[in-house]
Amino acid sequence: MTVQEFRARIAKLDTEIDLQREHLKRLERDRSVTQNALSDSAIRRIIFDGMSIQGLRADIAKLDTEIDFQRELLKKLERDRSVKRRQLNSALDPVALLPLELSSDIFLRSLPLFPKPGDPSVPILLLNICHAWTYIALSTPSLWATIHITFQSSRFPSPSTQGLKTLVPIWLRRAHNRPLSISLNGVNFDYDVVDIIWSHAQQLKHLMIIEVYSVAHEVPLWKGTIPGPWPSLETLSISCIRGSGLSLRHIFDLLRLAPNLIECTLEPDFGIDVEEILVLPKLRRLTFGKRGMSPFFDYEILGRLSLPSLESLYADAMSDNLLSFLRRSSPPLQELVLGRESYFPLLAECLPLVPNLRLLEMWYPAAEDVFAGLAESPALLPHLNALVLHVTEDVISDSFWAALHRALLARRAEFQLVQITVPGRLLDSKMPSPDIIAAFRALAVNGVQIQLGLTREIRHGVGRRETWNHTFA
Repeated sequence: MTVQEFRARIAKLDTEIDLQREHLKRLERDRSVTQNALSDSAIRRIIFDGMSIQGLRADIAKLDTEIDFQRELLKKLERDRSVKRRQLNSALDPVALLPLELSSDIFLRSLPLFPKPGDPSVPILLLNICHAWTYIALSTPSLWATIHITFQSSRFPSPSTQGLKTLVPIWLRRAHNRPLSISLNGVNFDYDVVDIIWSHAQQLKHLMIIEVYSVAHEVPLWKGTIPGPWPSLETLSISCIRGSGLSLRHIFDLLRLAPNLIECTLEPDFGIDVEEILVLPKLRRLTFGKRGMSPFFDYEILGRLSLPSLESLYADAMSDNLLSFLRRSSPPLQELVLGRESYFPLLAECLPLVPNLRLLEMWYPAAEDVFAGLAESPALLPHLNALVLHVTEDVISDSFWAALHRALLARRAEFQLVQITVPGRLLDSKMPSPDIIAAFRALAVNGVQIQLGLTREIRHGVGRRETWNHTFA
């Protein structure tokens, strides 16, 4: 059927439905008149238009039957019209006209790696558009390979989570054998649901666990079946707060299950309860906290790890722990982001162990010590091309800018980016002098990008960058 034929059929159905509704209204009016006549006490004792009361009742019964029949006929016409409209929409839908592989790819691009809690599920939304989109969604296993599960407190269960035992198996069956991205979030994890997830351990590629305070001080993830192994797991993110019941031993239990892990993000709040050294030969990125914010303290976890392939480290670590970690692992680090616990005189012992480093970012360091180390030791970090320092206003002075200038002169052949960020407002008196600004601009001609920005950064909270930003160029 062509588009024109669909439209003609829909127009005809519209007319039939309108006529049917008018006919139904007339029947209902006739029945109402007859019922009113029958209920009138005066009429009940006489003959109405030559008809007996029994005759009126028979007419009402006949009208009831006719009305029921006409209502069913109207419903059928409306269903037929709805079907034709969907068919017309499918014929006009550009997505439905595409090859299945291409339309599936479009749908997949609407998926985040980990959906935010409370966001409507993309696959479910797609199922409710039209038959064509439903077919595409159900024919795209990768669309079902991402699932976010939020567990509510057992004291205040959410209706949206009570059907998880039924929903999760259906969801995962639709994913077939595709690699899975799963996030588990909340309190009082449902052990039966968690066991369903673990039964697909071979497919896990990305896993996020957000374990908040548990009233029972239990460890829900480990109360059920022991998960694993996870041979396909590439990224693991674990976040917990004090009182959640998680410990380093539990974290290590998970890490052992993932021999091919590439990226790991931890937001820990616990002490050390293991003595062994865990080796993760393929891990390339390790983050404590959230990227773009001040790193979390590592709780000396680095002292229990050996990561010979690590390329990026984001941590607030004591310098002596960092030193022992680097000596033990000898990693090919290219990116190092450190928090406020790092003491540069001790850190200077660490940096020669990572000669391939290209980015060094530090939060609230002794900045002039950093500048002096880079200016006076040309062999230190010979490949470093990006330096990012987060400093407080009180450390900024004329000597600060002069030390930065000396470091830039010494490293101008390598440096491509130098960024200084300051929380809050920077007074005009703290800005570099005109001579220093001119020197920075001269360096910029040689390709060094020097940025000065203002941020509002809350440790373990949400950092917000102000609109003010200055690039010396």
